Amino acid sequence: MADFTGGPGFLAFVATFVLVGGVILLSRSLSKHLRKVRTHPPEHERAVATEASAAQGDAAAAEATEVPEAPSATPDDEASKEP
Repeated sequence: MADFTGGPGFLAFVATFVLVGGVILLSRSLSKHLRKVRTHPPEHERAVATEASAAQGDAAAAEATEVPEAPSATPDDEASKEP
């Protein structure tokens, strides 16, 4: 069997090291960006969210205060009850 003399070499090590470093830097940047977005939403999105929640609150309040009406008796119903 022939002896193996080659390998990935120093260039492959450097390329792998650079890729790992890039992934670490990108993940830190993404983490910072996501943290900023969660804690400080843009003003127009905050206004839209406030309006939407207010509209949902008004609709829920209207449904909660709405009193169901009693069914009205129609002349047909009264006529069917008589013997």
